[in-house]
Amino acid sequence: MRSEFPNIRPFAEEDDVNWWNDSLDALQANQLQRAEKIFKKLAVAQPEHFDGHYGLAQVYQRQKLIPQAILFADEAIRLAQAFLADGSLEPSGMQELQEFRALLGPADSSAA
Repeated sequence: MRSEFPNIRPFAEEDDVNWWNDSLDALQANQLQRAEKIFKKLAVAQPEHFDGHYGLAQVYQRQKLIPQAILFADEAIRLAQAFLADGSLEPSGMQELQEFRALLGPADSSAA
């Protein structure tokens, strides 16, 4: 992803809040290519945050790209653990991530 957006500097972008809102709007409007591009930018700009990865997982789920959805959902959960531990993520937020991941099925079935 980093090579797609070489001008984005991790932790130094001011537009990332707008990217989150824009990506959610695109996802809600089922503009999946647009949502994917914006979520990727968000993931590059905030590499230690789970939002971009969770958004990409949702895009790939809708595109029926389940192995990619699983990959990004698992990464979102891994990143979210730090936010849960420091209290900046409510347990219900982690539960949402885990429930979404469970809907995708086991990782082993995606390799077939």
